[in-house]
Amino acid sequence: MKQSLTVLFSGLCLLFLSCFGGDKEDEFSEITTYATQNGIKVKDTLGIFVHLDEVGTGAKPNANNTVILYYKGYYLDDVIFDKTKDSIPLSLKLSSAIPGLQSGIRLFAKDGKGTIIIPSAKAYGDNPPFGVRKNAILVYDINIVEIN
Repeated sequence: MKQSLTVLFSGLCLLFLSCFGGDKEDEFSEITTYATQNGIKVKDTLGIFVHLDEVGTGAKPNANNTVILYYKGYYLDDVIFDKTKDSIPLSLKLSSAIPGLQSGIRLFAKDGKGTIIIPSAKAYGDNPPFGVRKNAILVYDINIVEIN
């Protein structure tokens, strides 16, 4: 079983690598190293790395849903760029989120918890909002409270 998972992970890595070009190969290498060191499993064919601590219960969201969640956004060097306050979750229309976050959140149901690692091309790329690094790989720890 362990050998099968290793072969599957290696195959998925090669598949993802073929989707990245040039400098993106370095980014992919950074993500796979970070994911391996932190026990994060690949769960999406778009190159998004997701670790599901808890999948949650009920239906998973789609682009038309509003998701109520707590989150912490940070870089691979653990510097936090944004987070919700401890007692105030964010109400997020899923279709308005960056592509990588949309894709990752769709794997969770209500009460789902986990980590999403997003390559820069699926995040903000070279046009980030104020306070976010340009061309940065983003990591989000999320906790889904409700899906409407």
